[in-house]
Amino acid sequence: MKKSLLTIVLFFSLANLSFAQWKTRLGANVLLLPLRTLEVTAEFQKHPAYSLTLHSGYVHRSGYIGLSGLKFDDMIDERATSGWFGKVGGRLYLLSVTGKEPATNIFIGAQVIASGYNQSGVRRDDMNNSSEDIKASGLLVGGALTGGLTFKLSKRFRLETGVQYGFQPQRNNYVGSIVRNYQPGFGVSRGGEPVRSIQGFIVLSFLL
Repeated sequence: MKKSLLTIVLFFSLANLSFAQWKTRLGANVLLLPLRTLEVTAEFQKHPAYSLTLHSGYVHRSGYIGLSGLKFDDMIDERATSGWFGKVGGRLYLLSVTGKEPATNIFIGAQVIASGYNQSGVRRDDMNNSSEDIKASGLLVGGALTGGLTFKLSKRFRLETGVQYGFQPQRNNYVGSIVRNYQPGFGVSRGGEPVRSIQGFIVLSFLL
């Protein structure tokens, strides 16, 4: 965990030096904190209408599966997911194409996501009244589309909210069903081919 946090800090420090001539915002996705997920964000702009975005984060033994209300049992208990993720992408601010920066704005964007994961759980065998510990790990790369709103709170602080809709390759090495999976960086998996996922965000950011 400490190594992952150090990697995140170094990542954004180097990124900030690389884009020193650009307007830089740093933030955090507070919506994911209850899911034991830290996601920090950086955005770099030369023009109000477009930006480059970098995200990095870590999930620490989250038991979240997203579809807990679904009447479906994959015979897995004590599920826990950990893992790191990184995202690189861009945004287009639809109300800033003329160069203006309104207090409220609309954006659309796209990202490439790399996700490394480690999962553990207990598989039940109700017929034989037994169980076994199981584990799975892997690394996958996919993409996502994003959209949302930004709200200027002050000269330096901004709030943004929106949805990320991701696409990731189909894999079989998960603990339990893919439709009950929380993938680091992608969010809740919804099945399909390729696998679709969804994740919300509420980011509080600060202009350096």
